[in-house]
Amino acid sequence: MTSKERYIAAAELKPPDRVPVELRFAPELEIRLRRDLGLNEEAFWEWIGRDAVTVRPVYKKPADVIKYADPTIRVENDLYYDIYNVPFRMTDNGNQKYLEPAGIPPLPGEITTEDIEAFPWPLTADWDYSGIGKGCDAVKDKAAWCRTRGCFLTAMFIRGEEQFLTDMLTDSELAESLLDKISRFIVEDAEKSLEAAAGKYVFVEYNDDVATQRGMMISPDLWRKMLKPRLADFCRMVKKYGAKLRLHSCGSIYPIIPDLIDIGVDILNPIQALAADMDPFKIKADFGRHICLHGGLDIQELLPRGTVKEVKEQVKRLLEMGEKGGYILAGTHTLQADIPTANIVAIVDAMREVFQ
Repeated sequence: MTSKERYIAAAELKPPDRVPVELRFAPELEIRLRRDLGLNEEAFWEWIGRDAVTVRPVYKKPADVIKYADPTIRVENDLYYDIYNVPFRMTDNGNQKYLEPAGIPPLPGEITTEDIEAFPWPLTADWDYSGIGKGCDAVKDKAAWCRTRGCFLTAMFIRGEEQFLTDMLTDSELAESLLDKISRFIVEDAEKSLEAAAGKYVFVEYNDDVATQRGMMISPDLWRKMLKPRLADFCRMVKKYGAKLRLHSCGSIYPIIPDLIDIGVDILNPIQALAADMDPFKIKADFGRHICLHGGLDIQELLPRGTVKEVKEQVKRLLEMGEKGGYILAGTHTLQADIPTANIVAIVDAMREVFQ
């Protein structure tokens, strides 16, 4: 099988020739690994054996190379502002640097729906989608994909976490107006990407965290009322173009997995193994006949602190779980720079031993 065929088989819950692999690395970790292993970029990804590559539109306007998720449109007073005018602050944890929300929402306090309409929203006109088709061709037999952020997390960044959660409970009209405005841009952006890809995308990722390590940020019922219909609309749009939908949501989302299956989500990521009720083997047993799992390889404890033996054993268990389809090997998030080189080598060694 090609990587694309392998990925599609797994997503459709059919046996692939081997479990697809999609490991992603923090820049600091990739640089260190390539240095330690003496590999250039091409040789590094061949060694990893990745089966999927992202292909995205190009932002037309000036943007800083440092970003959170969307382009950084300006940097002022050490704050990095994204396309929603949400400021982020650089954080250094001793292993790597990354951006976190600065806690200064651009649309705080008492507002009206008119304020939401007047907000400077991003426009799809700011993006160039013309190179997506060629970009998909360039990745050859890999599974090409694109991503978009979801409306819930973006709304919390724009209003402030506590304020937006309050809005959802006390002023649902205002909350839904904000969600709708964000969703319109998200849908239009993704649809333009899908049109440009002309059937070459394997999947689109909808990226929206709705849970913490211990449970959901909002009740499942409130999620079903306000977020499920919008995600369902997005899912239907993606399916219209023949692509699959991968949902990324960190944390403990076990209560809503049946709902995700109900609206047609094909792939669930990242299966945060240490979050409540998110053990990948339990999720596979409970829902594996209906949805493909992507992730489950713990980056919080196992990879940074486990032994080579422990890492290899867990990787082999995950690969065995996915032999008949419905699983893609990946971390529970981007692999971070606190992971020893030896444990990354252990992942690849385990894959080689199973795949041979």
